[in-house]
Amino acid sequence: MKVKIIAVGKIKQPEIITLIGKYTKQMKSISIVEIPDEKDETGMEKEGQQILSKIDKDAFVIALAIEGKQFDSKAFAELLNNTVSHQTSTINFIIGGSWGLSNEVKQKSDLLLSFSKMTFPHQLMRLVLVEQIYRAEAILKNHPYHK
Repeated sequence: MKVKIIAVGKIKQPEIITLIGKYTKQMKSISIVEIPDEKDETGMEKEGQQILSKIDKDAFVIALAIEGKQFDSKAFAELLNNTVSHQTSTINFIIGGSWGLSNEVKQKSDLLLSFSKMTFPHQLMRLVLVEQIYRAEAILKNHPYHK
């Protein structure tokens, strides 16, 4: 499974950078692409165009959106496994900036995924997503990390 996270904004907190690094170092093929964060809501379309330009051609695209579908960790692991087994080995996740995602990005996505009805900082959401991808891999490998 090849995973790319396309995320708006740059992480500034060293603690979050360290924690993300802890998980990404243990996964074989995960990359993170950062898109510059626009200053106001009118820049959401510009962010969207930059996001769309970074999506891999054959990827299954999962955009994080508050209105998306929610999964528990085991169901999320099965989603990733089924996608890789039956569709493509490339999965692209998209995390929007403080203004959210453009409608075009949402429409180009194969799945809208929600971790909660609450709003989270996009820097923190990146850490949560990386951990859940790591957890999904652990579940699929019957590794004891997932309890």
